[in-house]
Amino acid sequence: MFENFSPEDIQEVVEVNKLIVSHDDEPHEVSMKMLNEIFYYVNSFNDLSDQRERIIKKATYILAGISYNQPFMEGNRRTSYYLLKSFLGRNGFTLRFYNAMEKNLFSDLLRRTAEEKFEDDPSIYTEVEQYLNQKVEDVKFDYL
Repeated sequence: MFENFSPEDIQEVVEVNKLIVSHDDEPHEVSMKMLNEIFYYVNSFNDLSDQRERIIKKATYILAGISYNQPFMEGNRRTSYYLLKSFLGRNGFTLRFYNAMEKNLFSDLLRRTAEEKFEDDPSIYTEVEQYLNQKVEDVKFDYL
């Protein structure tokens, strides 16, 4: 899994969620239809020529898509965060929290996305994209 998600990659996402929820003895169930729709949108940004813009768009749909649409019975936010970090890392980017306040702001963003948004609310994705545009860093800066 780099930029695009194949059916096998999507099945790995299901397995990740199983591991996440089994850790807390929570039930596992998934709507494959919904999960496939989310990754259809993730894969739809291939025509964007700017790599950073393309990765941010795809990361937005991973994070907001899973958090908002809730394809899993449990662990949607945890799964979306894990996938976000993995996806960014595999594509040369990272999301860091430099202090507790930044981590709390991120957690609040995920909570609002999952709990306070209504269908067709345009801010479902725009808030997440704006946040990621500000916070995602190129990993090559790690060595400066």
